[in-house]
Amino acid sequence: MLYFHKAGLVLLATPKTGSTALEQALGPSADIVLQGEAQIKHCTFQRYKWRMEKFIQIFVKDAPETVALIRQPEDWLSSWFRFRHGAWLNGTPRSARGLSFDQFVEGYLADPQPAFAAVGRQARFLTHPQTGAQVDQIWRYDAMPEFLRFLEARLGTEIALERVNTSPDWPVTLSPELRARLETNFDDDYALYARAHHSFTP
Repeated sequence: MLYFHKAGLVLLATPKTGSTALEQALGPSADIVLQGEAQIKHCTFQRYKWRMEKFIQIFVKDAPETVALIRQPEDWLSSWFRFRHGAWLNGTPRSARGLSFDQFVEGYLADPQPAFAAVGRQARFLTHPQTGAQVDQIWRYDAMPEFLRFLEARLGTEIALERVNTSPDWPVTLSPELRARLETNFDDDYALYARAHHSFTP
């Protein structure tokens, strides 16, 4: 999470949406940076509203605007699948080594989820479970150039992102049957992605 005081903006770090690259590019100019441990760096909207927003309002009257990225759900899961093939997870319950993407998604759809597929949900990250409130501006990850234009206009600075902490870049495929189940069971994630911003007009 990054807070920019003068811009009145909070950037929440949705997992698997380039948050490390954004942190490296923008962290030096942010007034508050939550980084390091995943549950701190990836502060959810609910936790932000519960504590961080109240802390920020010690210094400002109006709550800052919140912004975050969302990734197309199947693409988001494929990033997690590739990430969980990492050698550092070998021999642990969180490793997806030896599994197909179909098996990974089957695990994600299961109740309870096995450890290798317990990666959360973007809709839950971006939505307050009690009030139903959501992040003010949600942008599509695949519209990153337009999102950066928005940030540059808002922050008054040019932004150059580097590729860091990326999952291995190899293709995955998902069976039509599992895709249909995913779209049905996680329709709120798909709907949130469909409504997300993907173009910027100054």
